[in-house]
Amino acid sequence: MRKGGGFGMVLLVVVMAIVLVLVAKQWKAVAPTAMQLDDGTPMVVPETHGEDGAGQALQRGGLPDLNQMRQATGQHAQQVQETLEEVE
Repeated sequence: MRKGGGFGMVLLVVVMAIVLVLVAKQWKAVAPTAMQLDDGTPMVVPETHGEDGAGQALQRGGLPDLNQMRQATGQHAQQVQETLEEVE
């Protein structure tokens, strides 16, 4: 008869419980987004959304192009910097 087999089983159960808790925490973090994507209905974006292209893309049920958003953000940051320099 083998001795010490019970310890390995207890360790396995503890590790599985820890993994299950971590997975549950991550699922709670992404569940709202996953539910919106799974629903199939387009997201409702208010008319006063900061960027027209992004709001329209969300209304169509898609997401805006990341490269376009980066470019627009860079342009906005440059405009803000120029405005700050004018104020000084």
